[in-house]
Amino acid sequence: MKIYIKDTEDLKVRFIASDKEDICCDKVKNLFDKKFFTGDLGEVFLDLDEGKPSLFVGLGKMADYSLDNMKIAGLKAGQKLAKIGAEKVMLKFCSKAEDKNEQVLAILEGILNSTYSFDNYKSKKSDPSKLEEINICPKCAENLKDADINELLDKWAGIVFARDLVNTPANDMTPSILAENAQSLKELGVDVKVYGQKEIEGFGMKAYLSVARGSNEEPKLIVMEYMKGEGAPIVLVGKGLTYDSGGYSLKPSDGMKTMKSDMGGSAAVIGAMKAIAKSGLKKNVVAIVAACENMLDGGAYKPGDIIGSMKGLTIEVDNTDAEGRLTLADAVHYGEKNYKPKMIIDLATLTGACLVAVGQHYSGVIGRCDKCINTVLDAAKAEGEKAWGLPYGKDFQELNKSEIADIKNTGGRFGGSSSAGEFVGAFLEPSTPWAHVDIAGPAFNSAPYRYEPAGATGHMVKTLYRIVKES
Repeated sequence: MKIYIKDTEDLKVRFIASDKEDICCDKVKNLFDKKFFTGDLGEVFLDLDEGKPSLFVGLGKMADYSLDNMKIAGLKAGQKLAKIGAEKVMLKFCSKAEDKNEQVLAILEGILNSTYSFDNYKSKKSDPSKLEEINICPKCAENLKDADINELLDKWAGIVFARDLVNTPANDMTPSILAENAQSLKELGVDVKVYGQKEIEGFGMKAYLSVARGSNEEPKLIVMEYMKGEGAPIVLVGKGLTYDSGGYSLKPSDGMKTMKSDMGGSAAVIGAMKAIAKSGLKKNVVAIVAACENMLDGGAYKPGDIIGSMKGLTIEVDNTDAEGRLTLADAVHYGEKNYKPKMIIDLATLTGACLVAVGQHYSGVIGRCDKCINTVLDAAKAEGEKAWGLPYGKDFQELNKSEIADIKNTGGRFGGSSSAGEFVGAFLEPSTPWAHVDIAGPAFNSAPYRYEPAGATGHMVKTLYRIVKES
């Protein structure tokens, strides 16, 4: 898709608030008076008057203004444009938003979301959007720059990449295939290293390998380095369970249906790396994914086992379905040991407890300190990705104590998302700045939600991009 800031004679798409004071011309007033169009959020009306068609899109009341609402309006506009087969359009805005540039970018993001579909496995494909070019009225966004639009498109490319990775079923998204996808980032200047079983054994990543033991698929440690700046890098670690059966703590069948999404954390960091590299940020960032499957056979790890770790801590396996934190434990330690980062952020579809705590559409965040947590929360808020700080600290660390090992991999029912995060943090030095983001809810939608599709969302790609950009 190409987006320009220029006047054209293409199909006009007019975004209009429902507030009467925002009525910009007699034509719009006439539509309101005849109740053809009210300006309600997401309302669309195709006006064919005078042989010059215009598409009117409602923004709702400006008192209810939010970037989410702008994205919804953009989505509805994009869906209508797809239905009528529009190829080129001209966007105009009639509203009193304080930041028109912010509004325009949010609407553009909504339009981009309308173009996404995943029908790779359907014999009959959905009709793709024919929209090739979007032009923006220069007067409607006087300070908007081409660089702002290019950045939006770079982030969108990362989101699409992440969504496609998660939406691909587990039989076609094994650890090896995930590694192959990550290697495509080499074309953008990312140094990608992929380590197999023997090399992972050499690193001493015993916790990670314990999880992988029950699968016929070889684990793959994927390390992506983008070193274009100065100083210590930010290290991003994504949970890479390409499928999770629960192991011997077997999930019920309904709980397994969407377990292709258990690598949502890895998809987010890989997608963020794509956005960062495409944008050419002058920063140092490393992304790490300990990819494997959690399956069960005669060699699989069992409840009651005591296993080792790269850090040297022994772990009592209380539940084999608490596997993601075991892979993350070795992965974050690997990142700390090899890169001495300015900050580590791990992302994981880690706990059902997080959905209980903050709902389906929020990530839960804990960290080493309030500064680490706020770094994530502030970036998420700026990018319109829902996140909420959870309690952390000694109370939750105590829940992970074991009577027979250094630590156990579950902390009990209460405060489960916080104790799971603190388990990961136990494998880092106390001085290492660290934040943990549980994306169990928003990484995958069971149904369309606001401007996002059903299935994978690419949640946290934009947030990670912003954190790296502003570091």
